[in-house]
Amino acid sequence: MNNIPALPKIEGDVDILLDIYCHQSLKGNEDDSINEEYGNTDRLVELGGRVLDLTLVAHLFYRRPMLLAEQITDYAREAVSDDKLRTWFTAWNVKSKFRAAPGACEILDSPQEMQIFFKSYIAGLYLRNGLNCVQAWISALIDPEASASLSPNVNPFSAPPPPLGNPPPLPNNAPPAGNILAHLNQTAAQKGLSVTYPADHLGGPPHAPSWKVSCHINGIKKGEGVGKNQKLAKEEAGRQALQAMGW
Repeated sequence: MNNIPALPKIEGDVDILLDIYCHQSLKGNEDDSINEEYGNTDRLVELGGRVLDLTLVAHLFYRRPMLLAEQITDYAREAVSDDKLRTWFTAWNVKSKFRAAPGACEILDSPQEMQIFFKSYIAGLYLRNGLNCVQAWISALIDPEASASLSPNVNPFSAPPPPLGNPPPLPNNAPPAGNILAHLNQTAAQKGLSVTYPADHLGGPPHAPSWKVSCHINGIKKGEGVGKNQKLAKEEAGRQALQAMGW
């Protein structure tokens, strides 16, 4: 298992990691687990599944000798079989990190839960680190000789496409407060840029805590917010970053 690539780190977002590593049995009412930016785990799984399909097919498309369309379909399906996922999960020690209510889920015994975790992790990686990061990881995961399998004259990953399904044009005026982070992260993803939100608890009494959150784009701080909770501070940091980037 030494040649299995490690799980890439999802940069700067505790909320999305909690959603990925926690089983539904610990999340209570579905309405209470909705994140204003990405929704919930079901939405992450949907996005992650589409990104996984894209990266698998892109890698196989550029494999040489050239594969037939039917071979691409078959290889893509075999590349992420239940047995392979179980092997990868064991190497990544997912079982010890995954949280579920007692008796609710043994992730390595459930192909469905493995798929949910894998696809939601891919979605989180795509949203926070960008498509290039996902592509490099998936290519290395399914084909250790990935770099040698692509034509030296073709770099299919240098300019990642926008998320699947073209969204309507964004208005020139600033987005509503609730859509600031979604707009920022979507625009960054379209431009192949990563967005992270390092957060610091500044202290304060339990009834009036204070948080400071920064917004970094490709590792460069573009905004900073302070608020009574992490959500408000994050929105202010995102608003400043939007202004700094001219988006």
